[in-house]
Amino acid sequence: MSKSISTKSPLISAIISGILSFVIFATLRFYAHWFNTSQINTLFGGYLFSWMFILSLTCVSNAETLVFGADFQAKLVPEILLCLIMTASAAGVVHRVCATTSIFFSLVGLYFINRISSKYYNSPVVVEDLPLRKSGKKNK
Repeated sequence: MSKSISTKSPLISAIISGILSFVIFATLRFYAHWFNTSQINTLFGGYLFSWMFILSLTCVSNAETLVFGADFQAKLVPEILLCLIMTASAAGVVHRVCATTSIFFSLVGLYFINRISSKYYNSPVVVEDLPLRKSGKKNK
């Protein structure tokens, strides 16, 4: 039973993160006037848009895992850059400062996601000892 749950886990995660990303965008777009009322609200909007970036990156990465296999990883180009541009464009519709702060918060979130990912998914590399190549020349 756990085998079927683990094979469907990227699908469920992609669907849930895609829906939550859309809900965040719709909510922020619906309350755009409130985010324009003060500077702190605008910064808070950028923070929420950074969560949209994280969720959209999760959705895209899990969808690619389903299509290309479990060993596939999201790269800087095109997945991360595409999600970052999409998030900044969506935040720019609400407020320009939301777009710039969302880029900043998204990069900070990406840094921590990378740290967590490298801690749990990177396996240590084993390097075999290769014999030294002997040259025909003698050192003088």
